[in-house]
Amino acid sequence: MLVFPEIQISEGKVVTRASPEAANIVHPLTPRDAVRKFEAQGAERLHLLDVDAALGKDVTNEGLIGELVASTSIPVQVAGGMRTLNHIESWFEAGAAHVVLGTLAITDQQLLAEACARFPGAILANIATKDGYVMIDGWTTQTAFRPQDIVYDLQMAGVAGIIHFDINRFEGDASTSLALTMEMNQDVVIPVYSSGTVHSLDDMARLRYLPNIHGVIIGEALINERFSLHEALHIAAQRETSPEPEVETAVSVRGIQHSVKVYLASYGLSPAVRWWNHDLRQAVTDDNPYVEMLIPQEDLEIDPSALTPRELQAAYEKVVDDADAVVVVLDGIDHEAWTGFECGYARARGKYLLGIAVVGSNEARTPFEAMCDEVVGVDPREERHVMFASIAKQVNARLLMDRGVC
Repeated sequence: MLVFPEIQISEGKVVTRASPEAANIVHPLTPRDAVRKFEAQGAERLHLLDVDAALGKDVTNEGLIGELVASTSIPVQVAGGMRTLNHIESWFEAGAAHVVLGTLAITDQQLLAEACARFPGAILANIATKDGYVMIDGWTTQTAFRPQDIVYDLQMAGVAGIIHFDINRFEGDASTSLALTMEMNQDVVIPVYSSGTVHSLDDMARLRYLPNIHGVIIGEALINERFSLHEALHIAAQRETSPEPEVETAVSVRGIQHSVKVYLASYGLSPAVRWWNHDLRQAVTDDNPYVEMLIPQEDLEIDPSALTPRELQAAYEKVVDDADAVVVVLDGIDHEAWTGFECGYARARGKYLLGIAVVGSNEARTPFEAMCDEVVGVDPREERHVMFASIAKQVNARLLMDRGVC
């Protein structure tokens, strides 16, 4: 588990807040002293928040934070008041390792996607919630979104991780906040971090038992020296003791570092089928960069004519064994297809089997369709790019749901 010490800065000073409505509590520790302190205690990353910029004030702490970023060799993620692509770019030019987007990530999907494309792996999204709804504009404006409604779209825009801060945490214990954080991670493979939920070493220890939380951002507790960063890092480094989920998916096992491997069972002799398979793979992997889709008849480096039927079957079996899920195209299966074998073997191996079928088709596909865990529909009347985008969204949504993919 990663631990990010947070330094909140307002009017050039280190501050914290006891509640959203309370005035800033100013601490005698200077921002430079805080950076040096966390460096000495072994910080692996720093989280610097410009409170004034987040609140839309004219005078911000950009110059000071730029100096702090330049003064340390620790990777720094900068948050607060990002509004334009040029502003985001200026922080990377100043040496920031990551930029955290809050309001912008929720309100401007086009700019978010452009930023993620220009700085791949370096953009994080901050989701603040209150009473289950996403808040923007420095916690002052409630949106109509619940976090579960937007996390998948944030992932597809290209963000490298999500930070969740629940404003209700000021009023009660962290149980509800942590439950919401864990729920958010069920629909994405990018890491989700909890912010504002650690106020003691007991809180830190409890987080180690919770699945789907990849790290924690700690500010007030470290600034007030309730415990040291060294102590928090020691607990975080202990052997993982999270209980196994009752039903795991390939996503929950692999996380951000590994892709979900999908075997595409869609064999046909015609060029049209081959083109369709390639377009399908392109659409699915464009929609979700963490999915790898294998077309075995083309991607396996084997010569079918040089193998016996049993050797060829063994080659396909190995690929299915290595896959996390099997996607089968249920229409247009010709008499030479291996589809029956692929579906049957996948079913026997306990793989998640997802079918793709034309809506309203009367084609005889019942034996194969009956093997599938689920079937997504294709409307051939739609424009080609719309149709593939729809298929990709349906396929990826199901691959990321808790459906026993592995």
